[in-house]
Amino acid sequence: MIQKKTMRGIIYTRVSSEEQVEGTSLALQEELCRKYCEQKDIEVAAIFREEGESAKDLSLNNRKRFLESLEFCRKHKGQLQAFVVLKVDRFARNTDDHFAVRKILLGYGVTLHSVTEPIGNKPAEKFVETVLAGAAEYDNAIRKQRCTDGMLARINQGIWPFHPPIGYVCAQFKRRGEKKTRPDDPDERLFPILQRGLRAYARGEVTTLYGLAKQLDVWGLAEARGRRATPQFVDRLLGRSSRFYAGIIVNPWTGEERPGIHNAMITRDELHQIHDRRLGKASKRKRHDPFNPQFPLRRTVRCASCGLFLTAGVSSGNGGSYAYYFCAQKGCFAQSKGIRRELLHSAFLKWMKRIAPTPSQLQLIVESIHEVWNERTAVHSQQRADRERRLAVLMARRQRVCDMREDGTYSAELFRERVGEIDREIGRAQRVITEPLADTIDVDRAVESAKWLGSNLIQLWSQAPPTSRRRFESLVLPEGITYDRRDGFRTAKLGLLFELGSDSGAGNSPKVDLSGIPLNQITLYLKEAMLLHTELAAAKSTDSTPLNH
Repeated sequence: MIQKKTMRGIIYTRVSSEEQVEGTSLALQEELCRKYCEQKDIEVAAIFREEGESAKDLSLNNRKRFLESLEFCRKHKGQLQAFVVLKVDRFARNTDDHFAVRKILLGYGVTLHSVTEPIGNKPAEKFVETVLAGAAEYDNAIRKQRCTDGMLARINQGIWPFHPPIGYVCAQFKRRGEKKTRPDDPDERLFPILQRGLRAYARGEVTTLYGLAKQLDVWGLAEARGRRATPQFVDRLLGRSSRFYAGIIVNPWTGEERPGIHNAMITRDELHQIHDRRLGKASKRKRHDPFNPQFPLRRTVRCASCGLFLTAGVSSGNGGSYAYYFCAQKGCFAQSKGIRRELLHSAFLKWMKRIAPTPSQLQLIVESIHEVWNERTAVHSQQRADRERRLAVLMARRQRVCDMREDGTYSAELFRERVGEIDREIGRAQRVITEPLADTIDVDRAVESAKWLGSNLIQLWSQAPPTSRRRFESLVLPEGITYDRRDGFRTAKLGLLFELGSDSGAGNSPKVDLSGIPLNQITLYLKEAMLLHTELAAAKSTDSTPLNH
């Protein structure tokens, strides 16, 4: 009797995250691979365990043990015949990498073996391997898209989804397996030191990177960090991290800026001063601020004749100084016909009191928004569950087709046709499943911010700082309002909250009708209200002088 020749090979196991390392995944993979080797009479020469690394690329930093396994195969060329993994997606999750590495292994005389999948060097087995490698790449792309969508949702909420820069304490949501639902808190020791340093640089008290690094250490940064600050460290503070410190989140994919809801370390004016000093522009005139606290309606009230926004100014005469709003458009019928500031402010305050929702109206609006949001979430969850069940059925059908190809029931041509049809259906189901809720937000917090806006309308108009004026005005009067000398303020397009308040009547209706308003529009408005609430809360500590009317 001729004894069957024994093959020699290696086992490679991998888990995708650090959280799995402590579990049974690696141990289970190794156990199943060992049993496979016993069944196939493969002598195990070495085992390589990749703990908590991704297969999305083959960089040395990402998959050290995998590259070590390839080097092991190279050194023992001619002595090894098998590279054993539990599944193809443990080997690589990119089709190009999969076949590139597979070719390298074949050059060493080593064949890839999958414990759970029928792959090999026969035409049908190669085809199955190609499909499995493509499915692994597709699954990786879907996971990446889900991750990107989640991070974009956090950015749209004003939350930085990545590790925060120095001065803030990472909340470690990912390590706990949770989604990031709130911004990172300031570091009690580092935050005030860095804040002091950035403000000193903005004011010109420290003018060089070396000087600021030295001063930060004098103020206690070296002791708190355990190492001295360097000019390179300071350059990062003043450069790429400075926008975050000013309460700005920059979308890394588009470069779009959004207000963050974390505690800002410096103001936007201080950010501009820092950037100007770095560019050698510190001695130039201070940038123009379009908001004039003496004339807060300058970009809100429109001329009744030409429709352009009114401008304003102060005229002096024998009797003293007089403040007026007027239209500066050449050829306009109302050009230079002034409206006394006190008269327009008084009329505007009366108009705002008319549109401000009553407490009962606000309560109706809040309840209606919650009801619509919950209904939409329930519908989305049900649709997702239906698609998950559909996907499970399709995956089972696909496996049956593969089994029928393996036992010869299907020809190669018919197999490709059937698998192609199923894969297209799987793709459609996957796209529906991974479609996120549009601009997911913390609806409870957002609705409370809108309620706060409606309850404090008059006070906010008087006291909102310049940096928040545009957002506030867009929430109340997104297109401005026209004033006629004879008829007063005309009908204007109101922000959603105040439009709903005017439609709710005396408040005897059980709810406010939101059926004709797209949910994305409601979501966007609530998000803006939440951002305004956050901005004003952050600015509360600064001086803000109410306007005199």
